[in-house]
Amino acid sequence: MALAIPAVFSMFAIVVNNLIDTGLVGHLGAAQVAAVGSAGFIVWMIFSLMDLFGVGTMAIVSRHYGAGELEAASENSMQILKFAFYFAIALSIIGITFSGNILHLLRLEPQVEQMGRVYLRIVFMAVPVLFLAEVAGAIFRAVGDTSTPMIVMITAVVTNIILDILLIYGIWIFPRLETMGAAIATTIAHTVSFFVALIFVLRGRLPFRIIPRTLGDLDINVIARLLKIGLPASLASINFALVYLGMTRIMSEFGTTAVASIPVGNRAESISYMTCFGFYIAASAMVGQNLGAKQPDRAEKAAWTTLGIIAAITFVYGVIFFTFAEKITSMLTGDTEVIKFSGYYLRIIALSQVFMALEFVLEGAFAGAGNTIPPMVVSIPGTLIRIPLAYFMAIPLGLGPLGIFWAITISTIIKGMAVLIWFRTGSWKTKQI
Repeated sequence: MALAIPAVFSMFAIVVNNLIDTGLVGHLGAAQVAAVGSAGFIVWMIFSLMDLFGVGTMAIVSRHYGAGELEAASENSMQILKFAFYFAIALSIIGITFSGNILHLLRLEPQVEQMGRVYLRIVFMAVPVLFLAEVAGAIFRAVGDTSTPMIVMITAVVTNIILDILLIYGIWIFPRLETMGAAIATTIAHTVSFFVALIFVLRGRLPFRIIPRTLGDLDINVIARLLKIGLPASLASINFALVYLGMTRIMSEFGTTAVASIPVGNRAESISYMTCFGFYIAASAMVGQNLGAKQPDRAEKAAWTTLGIIAAITFVYGVIFFTFAEKITSMLTGDTEVIKFSGYYLRIIALSQVFMALEFVLEGAFAGAGNTIPPMVVSIPGTLIRIPLAYFMAIPLGLGPLGIFWAITISTIIKGMAVLIWFRTGSWKTKQI
């Protein structure tokens, strides 16, 4: 629980940031919202690629740290940081160069495409510091320190919110930059968070060195281990983003109001989602450390204990969502039709909250064991099935938007049960990384 609380606070900080960010841009107009929203899909892909480094680093470093192999933990950390730096530089250059081409594929209006292109090019400048901060945070979490990443995250969120207000609307001595201001605020906030993380590292808050002495001499074996562990999680996240686009396309058949109900409902549900992610981090760290210490039974007990706590929490979330659906969504939008449809969304997905917790926490346990294949095998087809299921229930069955919401709930229940069954086999206890 001590590991989970700071991680959960970090996730809540992200939720607050996203809500405020969306609200500030939302008051600029439909074109601005469309530009940032379209660019946001591509930004989602950046974070999906970051999963490769976050999940892989947690598994590798926590295993060495749990075994008392501090030198190996140090060397692996330095190798991963160097690889992350080179990878992020390449991604940044590609993104800045081709962001306009990517947005053009979405067939946006010229004004929207132009604003989205500028937004993306600015955000892509922050990719190197974003990746390095993610790896540093994963290393801290791997050694059982979730408080330091929490401080770094809260610093980034506070910086972003303040700069958003100043730069989007042009308050005080600052120019009114609107969507460009939002991008600049995001870029500066991530840069600040990187330097805060660097200060903590330099002050010795880790039990071993992680700053590389040189930028050369990449160890292919370490990189291969990282890719083997982190790539499945990254692919699953990318798949989720693509499926979300497909779901939005189906929802567009029922009008703008129906389309708007998904992000409003998602923002409300994100409180539960991010809580689960906090416990994912805790489960990953505890399982990795205990397996490193040759204590597989203790690792399993830690996973079940974490799961029991989050299952109780998400059950309460589900009751709240079901009981107060419209009251919750009315705090996020003033449109009565959107409130109604997003209320339907919350009531239906309320039934799957505990199963979402099953999927998240046990995926974290698998990740801590370095065995990310089972969650990927469950997540990718389990998420992909949402598109045909949503289409069938919404259009041929005539359930409309409610059919799409039921497709999300049904697939979540299936994935949660599948991960649970696989985890109970215990095969993850003997996974070598």
